Amino acid sequence: MMGHRAGKAFSWRALIAVGLLGPALVAATLSRPIVTEGSVADVLVELLAWPLFVGGAALRVWATLYIGGRKGRRVTCEGPYSLCRHPLYIGTFLIALSAAVMLASPTVLVSVVLLGIAYAWLVIPAEERHLLGLLGDEYHAYCQKTPRLLPILKKPQSPEWIDVRVGSLWLEFRRSLRWLMIPAICELVNCLRMDSHWPHLLNLP
Repeated sequence: MMGHRAGKAFSWRALIAVGLLGPALVAATLSRPIVTEGSVADVLVELLAWPLFVGGAALRVWATLYIGGRKGRRVTCEGPYSLCRHPLYIGTFLIALSAAVMLASPTVLVSVVLLGIAYAWLVIPAEERHLLGLLGDEYHAYCQKTPRLLPILKKPQSPEWIDVRVGSLWLEFRRSLRWLMIPAICELVNCLRMDSHWPHLLNLP
């Protein structure tokens, strides 16, 4: 039963993300901000949000250089994949966290954490079972020596040269156009929430 639920979770991972984040984002947009623009708290929010965003974006690009075009074809264990098995997911999670911080919304933050738990508990294990079926003992050995999500604190292992699939980089570039809009969207939402004429229908943090 657990395997069946996990398999569905992997297939429906985008719907799970929308289902958890969508209502929280709407609720935050219709609630008054808890941080005043220009305050010390506002400065601290910016100082925390931007490193999370830049770190997540850089990790996604770094991981794509190694996994692009190879996923499901061979075991990738170099670069960020020598530190943990799912750097792309970690990068995406950091970007989502940065959005919650930019909005200064505990409601969105809780939904992001719940989404991370859902992925760690259901989606990622299902994906690993799929990869194990494709790649066999080599992937099993990789899983045995490399942590799933918490990176090993060591120097990344990498050959001097790697082959990069241009199509995968182009796909990541198109995806990046979406998440590069996140800071601008968060800024727009914050401006709307601070407007006295905006409909503050809810009172959630």
